[in-house]
Amino acid sequence: MMADLRPAPDAPTCGPGPVTTAELHHWRLLWTEAMCESCLPLGFFDTPAWAAALGAVSSGRFTGPGDRRVLASTYVPLVAAKSDERTVAHLQSAASAAVSMDGATVNRQGVYNFVVNTPRALLYATRRLGAETPTGANLLSALKASLHQPIITAARMGSSAGVGAAGQAPRWRRLCEERIPAVLSDSPSAMVRMHRDGVADGTFIFGYGCAAHAGNLVAQDAARLNPFSTALRHALSATIFFMRCGRARALHASTVAVMSNPGQRIQCLKSYSRTRWAGEAVTISAVQENLPALRHTLLSNAHADNPFPVPDSVTAALDPTSRDSIHKSTPFLKVLAAAVALLEADAAPLSSYAGLFATLRSTLDTFFLELPLAARVGLQSSLSARFAAFSDPMVALAFYLDGFWGPARGRVAGLLWTARAGEEGQSLPDLRDAAITSLADGDAPLAARLLSELSEFLAFAAQPARAEAWTRLHPLAWWRLHGERFTLWYPICLRLFCFPASAAGGERAFKRLHQVLTPRRNRLSPDLVDQFTRIAFNAAQLRRPDPVTLFSRSLTELKLRAFFCPQGGEEGIGMGEDGGDIGAGVDEEAVGGAGDDGDGLWEEEEEEPLPDLGAWDVDVIVAELLS
Repeated sequence: MMADLRPAPDAPTCGPGPVTTAELHHWRLLWTEAMCESCLPLGFFDTPAWAAALGAVSSGRFTGPGDRRVLASTYVPLVAAKSDERTVAHLQSAASAAVSMDGATVNRQGVYNFVVNTPRALLYATRRLGAETPTGANLLSALKASLHQPIITAARMGSSAGVGAAGQAPRWRRLCEERIPAVLSDSPSAMVRMHRDGVADGTFIFGYGCAAHAGNLVAQDAARLNPFSTALRHALSATIFFMRCGRARALHASTVAVMSNPGQRIQCLKSYSRTRWAGEAVTISAVQENLPALRHTLLSNAHADNPFPVPDSVTAALDPTSRDSIHKSTPFLKVLAAAVALLEADAAPLSSYAGLFATLRSTLDTFFLELPLAARVGLQSSLSARFAAFSDPMVALAFYLDGFWGPARGRVAGLLWTARAGEEGQSLPDLRDAAITSLADGDAPLAARLLSELSEFLAFAAQPARAEAWTRLHPLAWWRLHGERFTLWYPICLRLFCFPASAAGGERAFKRLHQVLTPRRNRLSPDLVDQFTRIAFNAAQLRRPDPVTLFSRSLTELKLRAFFCPQGGEEGIGMGEDGGDIGAGVDEEAVGGAGDDGDGLWEEEEEEPLPDLGAWDVDVIVAELLS
């Protein structure tokens, strides 16, 4: 930072001497920008100690940015305008974008973040509904108003969304011409009504739900099935006891230190939280890895002179029956958690939404055979219901326009997707054809031409010489490089693959907001909080490399696709017929990774130390968590 204490670009160069007004203004602007991007309080450097330190470094020419009130009223708006200019420049270079809306309660107020995805997620507005009820109509009204915010207006992205004649144009033309043709949202019913009403009134061409959230709900559905429910209950008993009871925690830590092999580290036990996506996998897999150490800990305690009391539920959690449930549950939960971590990344293409759900559902027929038949059928029903409720036919169309999933299409084509039991389901080809019919908007010759050219593309993409490119390139990059020969689909795909698979960008924006608004810093004005959050979040996003350029297929996708091409190049990556090795290689991605973003929903957070509890409290806490 001190290297930036240089004269302003338009200031005359001179030796050490009195600081000019232009230099001081330039330095304060740089310092305020650094503080905003780091979420530091504006008064952080306004102390005698910092003034002395900075004065010593700069030979007395700069002693700090100054009074926090002056910074808040003068320099933060300048930094926000500079940040917004960079955001506008990025949005102007994007071919298309999808907008998402995510809400949370902050200081007893409902706060909604509006994020535009290109697929890089950028925060462009924040809204507080105040006394308004967050109904679907009110949320849609707020979303429409956000499309007229300065960032979107300057980027010329929101002016044509469902306005005037644009709403009457054919859908394929609107998809190619409008800058924000899609909307995605989380799962609350008001959000679902919001994006459905937005599509119905012509504001958007299509809308869909967050794929990562759908995967998280599958994990919650799994927790109600055996052996997952048994494994989670026993894992929670062991985790709570050995994390919250002081003597048990200390003895377990010493046992782990003794049993750890050089170069190999046994992961720590992980507490369970409903807010952690696919958190069941994190807790159960941590207990599985610690099972030998936990058993050794109880054995050492039993032979101690002064043993600590151990609840019966903890002893039962480590008996052979519960260990068997944990071993059976872990492989599928690891793969599901890895899929959720992948889908919440900015770089996850829209095609991976259908690809991961379809291949994971299909593999339950022939793999994961350690699970009972009833559990596998229940998981398939959950995958079907969540995908049908959250997705859109355009998601299935993206699956067919991504050549990476070619080997799996024939196997998953017969699967029927239905949101409720007893309803007539639709297959992926049915959804694809529905999307094409919707794009053609009643033009039968155009629909026939689109289907014909799609058949040509599928034959071209299936050539063995193209397989490596689909593995290394993001679908958007592939269509930019090789798609011009398909004249109808080329402009559509350049926009379709700009849309992300999930709305996790809104969740990450709230992480920044909670770094700005803390328990010790909770009296900032809403406008200042919004400016701080937008500056910090967008600066971090724009500093990252382009997710499309650095994209390559994850190990999770390669493993799932390899189920359908055992004779291909991915043969031999370690999947036996009994499904025992399916979870191998995804531990880091499932338990500790943050996708391609590095700041995603899997980011490790420092937890506050919890007070010790007695052995008799374990069962009460487990019952409360599972209620």
